Amino acid sequence: MLELMVVLLIAGILLAAGVPMLQALTAEQQLVAAGNAFFHSATLTRSEALRRGATARMTPNDGRDWASGWKIDTGERVVMTQSPLPAGISVSYTTGGELVAYQPGGQPVAFGSWLFSSGARTRVVRINFLGRARVCNPEAERNCDPG
Repeated sequence: MLELMVVLLIAGILLAAGVPMLQALTAEQQLVAAGNAFFHSATLTRSEALRRGATARMTPNDGRDWASGWKIDTGERVVMTQSPLPAGISVSYTTGGELVAYQPGGQPVAFGSWLFSSGARTRVVRINFLGRARVCNPEAERNCDPG
């Protein structure tokens, strides 16, 4: 009986230590997935503009908050719709980040940065003046300025 109690005590300690670590890992992976989804959607928006020879736009589903998800359209049709981000992930952006749009030649209509955050963790998606998108981790990369 004593041995069983010791085993249960050790299992309880391991479980108590492991659950918060698992929750942190899950939150980190959700943040990485959200940043990557935005990056790939921006790249798809540019590809659609080039392929169709028309302006392509990516806008928030609710018209203002990127965490509500987004859609890509070329004016006449919706190309893709992204579902809302998991709870706890917020998105802020610099000027020009209200929409992602590319002209028929692949040039951006506006460029800027989008900061995906969850607690103390962040990911940044940047679109430069040439229209190239990049996703980075400001905690791990020196040249990843969220500003």
